[in-house]
Amino acid sequence: MNALPQETPEEPERAREVWPPRDTRPDVPEWTMPDWGVAVWRGMRGMCPSCGAAPIFDGYLRVHEVCGNCRAPLGAMPADDAPPYVAMLVMVHLIGFVVVLIFHFGLSPNMVGYGFLLLLLIGACLIVLRIAKGGVIAILLKLGRKREALG
Repeated sequence: MNALPQETPEEPERAREVWPPRDTRPDVPEWTMPDWGVAVWRGMRGMCPSCGAAPIFDGYLRVHEVCGNCRAPLGAMPADDAPPYVAMLVMVHLIGFVVVLIFHFGLSPNMVGYGFLLLLLIGACLIVLRIAKGGVIAILLKLGRKREALG
């Protein structure tokens, strides 16, 4: 009278199924990407554009090969030449604006003033270069552009 349902051999197999089923095509990435704004903002902050939980950089400009959290291929993004150009474009406009303001108000800096402007330019370029590299990596990861293997 103890009518317990008998387990069939199929039931333990069903318990191991994953829902929704994972796509096993090779062209579909294993990580998910957020919207453009979120991905680029995360990259500019130096965090993984995909998950936002792990850092992109392993040092000042060295990039981790893969994200420590979501396994996104950060090191496969060819962000070599674009970040310096973006940094120079931004900084030349900002420093040019400051120089125009200095001369517009009749200030004539001496050698110490020019040296200070030069140090300010170098420091700002170093900061903007890291921000630009994170943003470029985010854009390339969002577009799915990986570095082509040599050979």
